[in-house]
Amino acid sequence: MEQRDSESTDAIIQRLAERQAEGRTESKARLAAIERAMTPQWRATMEAKITRLNSEASSPRSKLPKLYMLMEEVAAVRAPHLACGPGCNACCRTIPVEISDLEARHIAQATGRTMATLPPGRHTPALTGGPHVNTPCPFLVADMCSIYEHRPYNCRSLAVVDRDALTCHEVNTNLTRTKDPRAVPVPMTKMQAFDPSYAALTNRAGTVWADIRQFFPAQSKST
Repeated sequence: MEQRDSESTDAIIQRLAERQAEGRTESKARLAAIERAMTPQWRATMEAKITRLNSEASSPRSKLPKLYMLMEEVAAVRAPHLACGPGCNACCRTIPVEISDLEARHIAQATGRTMATLPPGRHTPALTGGPHVNTPCPFLVADMCSIYEHRPYNCRSLAVVDRDALTCHEVNTNLTRTKDPRAVPVPMTKMQAFDPSYAALTNRAGTVWADIRQFFPAQSKST
């Protein structure tokens, strides 16, 4: 959830110090709760669905939304244990979001936005620098994701396992980037089970990798 904007930097750093002193007890407990919710039967069913999708004789473009649907099933299980939720948009504002041209075309079709044409290869800026760091995602509207149903793989896969989004605060992000010892690691979880399926769809000759902001530069207010 969004942090209290009126807090001073010193107050946030103090809360970060308190969180650091707690250790990772809470995040570990939340991860354990997610693991318990994914029962052996649930896992077997999900693995079967993934196998069917992987073996399906269809194009990557048609498989991508089906992969997203499977990821949403996992998202529903872990949602009660995450800091992420409506109005939480730190990732959307502060870090690069790498996507493939396959995902960019999916977003373009869903939104009617024109995607930039980029040559094959990887164009994503480094996490610690580049013009897209600390630049809001072009699809962040009124502090909400305007393409939530069509959001990219990485936005679906990664999540913060904690009671709140304190460690996502820009103060902690800046401390992390400057290697300040007061920075607190963000307790993340990732849907790794889907990585091979995603790679099979996107790792092909001619793939373009870029930040979502590179594929969809911010539109001028007059647009």
